[in-house]
Amino acid sequence: METILIVGAGQAGGRAAETLRAHGFEGSVLLVGDEQHRPYERPALSKTVLTAADDNECFDAWLHSSDFYATRKIDWIADGVERLDVTQRTAMLRSGRSISFDKCLLTTGGRARHLPGTAESRHVFTLRTLPDAMRVRQRMAGASSVAVIGGGFLGLEFAASARARGIDVTVVEAGEQILGRALPHEFSERLRAKHEQNGVKFMLGARLVGSVEHASGVALTFADHAPQRFDFVVVAIGQQPNEELAKASGLETGNGIHVDAHCRTSGAGVYAAGDCANFPFGASGRRLRLESWQNAQDQAIVAARNMLGESIEYRPSPWFWTDQYDWNVQMLGMLDSPIEQWIERRVSSDRVLLMGLRNNVIVYALAVNNGGELRAIRRLVEEAIQVDPEALADLNVKLRQLERKAHS
Repeated sequence: METILIVGAGQAGGRAAETLRAHGFEGSVLLVGDEQHRPYERPALSKTVLTAADDNECFDAWLHSSDFYATRKIDWIADGVERLDVTQRTAMLRSGRSISFDKCLLTTGGRARHLPGTAESRHVFTLRTLPDAMRVRQRMAGASSVAVIGGGFLGLEFAASARARGIDVTVVEAGEQILGRALPHEFSERLRAKHEQNGVKFMLGARLVGSVEHASGVALTFADHAPQRFDFVVVAIGQQPNEELAKASGLETGNGIHVDAHCRTSGAGVYAAGDCANFPFGASGRRLRLESWQNAQDQAIVAARNMLGESIEYRPSPWFWTDQYDWNVQMLGMLDSPIEQWIERRVSSDRVLLMGLRNNVIVYALAVNNGGELRAIRRLVEEAIQVDPEALADLNVKLRQLERKAHS
């Protein structure tokens, strides 16, 4: 019987194990992860975990039921992999256990970036894992102020959750706008206004130069802003891929583990997927690493099926989403090149569809509380179908009609 080893027991690893069994693999499946919790989804960590009234009911985002792994004969091992020999097909765990395998999938994910010269402490936190979220939740109790370093998705989601708990929030962002690489400037300003209406303060273009911890909090100093004190600090400046195991094993790495369109690494029989995987994207084949719920799930499924002998290329249409206050914001596509024309379909200030076109093709779309409209144009985006901009802007024209017309 063949043995497949999955290194990394997060969302990608859990979905891959599920896919192997769902597609008829009868050999051994070993799912090894260094967290003590079974696989879970991370979006809840910055939302319901922090805002739930009861500590015992604040998390329910497990990827599978507690008996899933036993009933599917998936050997979930809470341990870390110290060494991986891709030639001899062996893995050495921190506990000293040695595992032999036939194929291996690396879903090692990433870890939170730290501010240079700082480390996590009783007043400085990152927010990447369930234990992280529980520590932040405990620190929020009784706190009156917090600085959020980083104006990306995670930092803004945390800011909204902290305001829901009545904590004064200041978002410190080095750039001149929040979510500068993910949102068009005009909508970034709308989102900032939404936060400001809920009491969040912003320091944009702020360069943090020092932090000093005191018994009751943290003092931050800036290059061009007055120093400020906060009860605690949450650092949300992105993550770095866990590629060290792959690199030490002789696999090709660089901003993640390099894979081809089939999720194969440079080592025979070794695959990678999720936040750690750097893959060729789009027609240009430029290398990209995506950190998203969708990518962790979809790429892991493709990798698992290819490990079973299929030949599926991973060709995603990047989709991201975030919940902040009463806004569900979804984005389809990427702002990686200039937009020629913006078209907005606005039902109200809280229900919007914004689309960016090049050569009359929708290449980027953003929806606020309007996921149905985004789904209606998904195929137009994925298949690069030209549309009539006037019809696209007309609220009397149903987007489903445009999609059907394009395929008639």
